[in-house]
Amino acid sequence: MINLGTCNALEAELWGALSELRLAWKIGIQNVVLELDNKGVVDGIKKVVYTYREGNKAMDWLVNHTFDYVTMYWTCPVPKMGIKSSLLHHCFLGLYLFIHLSSPIRARRNVECPVGWEIGATESKCFGGFSVESHSWEDSELLCNNGDGHVKGHLVALNSIEELGFAQKLCNSTSSSSSSGGGGGDDGKKGCWIGGRSYFNSSGGGFMSWKWSDNVSVWNDSVFPRLARAGGGDSSCTLLTDSSRVGVVTERCNASHRFICMINLDNKYHHSYGQKKYLIILAITSGLILCSTLSAIVWLLAHKRSKRRKRSRKVCNPSTSALVPPLWKVFSSEELRSITKNFSEGNRLLGDAKTGGTYSGLLSDGSRVAVKRLKRSSYQRKKEFYSAVGRVAKLHHPNLVALKGCCYDHGDRYIVYEFVVNGPLDRWLHHIPRGGRSLDWTMRMRIAITLAQGIAFLHDKKPHLVHRDIRASNVLLDEEFGAHLMGVGLSKFVPWEVMHERTVMAATYGYLAPEFVYRNELTTKSDVYSFGVLLLELVSGRRPTQAVESVGWQSIFEWATPLVQAHSYQNLLDPLISDIPELGVIQKVVDLVYACTQHVPSVRPRMSHVVHQLQQLGPKTAAAAAAAADPKARCSVSASSSAS
Repeated sequence: MINLGTCNALEAELWGALSELRLAWKIGIQNVVLELDNKGVVDGIKKVVYTYREGNKAMDWLVNHTFDYVTMYWTCPVPKMGIKSSLLHHCFLGLYLFIHLSSPIRARRNVECPVGWEIGATESKCFGGFSVESHSWEDSELLCNNGDGHVKGHLVALNSIEELGFAQKLCNSTSSSSSSGGGGGDDGKKGCWIGGRSYFNSSGGGFMSWKWSDNVSVWNDSVFPRLARAGGGDSSCTLLTDSSRVGVVTERCNASHRFICMINLDNKYHHSYGQKKYLIILAITSGLILCSTLSAIVWLLAHKRSKRRKRSRKVCNPSTSALVPPLWKVFSSEELRSITKNFSEGNRLLGDAKTGGTYSGLLSDGSRVAVKRLKRSSYQRKKEFYSAVGRVAKLHHPNLVALKGCCYDHGDRYIVYEFVVNGPLDRWLHHIPRGGRSLDWTMRMRIAITLAQGIAFLHDKKPHLVHRDIRASNVLLDEEFGAHLMGVGLSKFVPWEVMHERTVMAATYGYLAPEFVYRNELTTKSDVYSFGVLLLELVSGRRPTQAVESVGWQSIFEWATPLVQAHSYQNLLDPLISDIPELGVIQKVVDLVYACTQHVPSVRPRMSHVVHQLQQLGPKTAAAAAAAADPKARCSVSASSSAS
């Protein structure tokens, strides 16, 4: 009895069962019992017992039910695992099970004979094609060769006494059928043609030799020791008689007798016939496994695509409150016109009108905002605009101007920023507001440190963010004169042509790095260069480019470099600075300026290093004031400095 086990142990038990079944087949056990215990059946345990009286039928049952085993495994309970893991587990284990089931069966299929044929005593040949009519030896061999469409063979070749006895019984049975049925009789001797034929062996000393018609079987002289030629011809053929004493005699090849055909089990025609059912099973099972695997892959791809679409909707659909980030709002155009007094000139803030202009506004809760109107653009649709706003709104840092919301109205686009009370830095450096005071050294160092912290935050993001437009007019000052960098992500909303025009203007004023001006190469080190220019502007109070009577336009470095070479550092300071720092502090700040503006980008320092250097350079009161105004930035910068 062979137990094929439960679903939980099917794989291991099935291999053992097949081994036992092959062993039973080999030693000739005639009674084989297969027991199937399948716990995957809903009704409970189902046992099916198959009993056969002949071992080959048991093996035949196993061959014909190979697919049943694979199907049975797939009905077993699915273990608790992820959907993806479960599908792949079933696909590959099903394929593994099928290959191992089919491999031992394939070899044993060759022991079967076609319908109407009988296997020989040595199980290496099939005997059949029995004729009740008489033919010559040549015609008999030709009839065996032609076969019946799919079974082709030769006249019988006998290699042992056992095969001789088996063939005699078959010949006697055909003789009885011929006698009772009135078939054509033999010429003279009674018997059946077999495949032996004589030929003249010139290499063997000129003696007559014998060979079989299949040209494969070897003539066994110990079984047929003495065979003489029949008659006076050169060619004699072998005739199988019913005499147990003689067995095989010679006969003229043109005589008429019945015949027996033979198929070697290694014959390719029989192999094709014997494999027909197996190939059908193989094709069906392989097709189902392939379809299952492809279905699993298609399902996984569709599932992944569906999840990606859901994530995209969360960003791109601002109409659903659950999907809009709580820190920014989608305004209507009516709301913006109301809070800016219909974008009146009285509410207009200083800024670059080429990108649309910026206006102050007052929200219903009393908070002030700055509304930046962007020029109409056909390249950016509503979904793309909201997606870009969502990405920029996620950037939160005390030294970045916060994005409060946006509006999209039939192609008109607006961005709402927080309002920073003291306005842009360039006003305080070059046009001091009425009632204002000049920036002293401590205030300038606080501005430099906090601005550097905001830029370092962008550069430390993964992936790195490049501001690309760092200049004095993009730095806003709060009540404590801490810097807030605006314009982050502006390139996502402004057409390339306008940004390129702004870039050329910025290059004229000397803020842009040379690698961007000449090679259009933009990296975080380009921002470092712009910060170095702005730091020198902050120390000296001079614009990046300035009109000079004697030479026309002069860049800030053309003016500063001779003073640096002469070690006249104090003459670099803005005359409006009242609290003059130590000469060594000025020198170190200037050294940092030139380090940031190196011509080769790779030798410029990282912004986190710049922050650390500035905190060490200025008066302790300036560093302490900047840290007090921005404790979160202080912690993050200290961590960044330690890491670097």
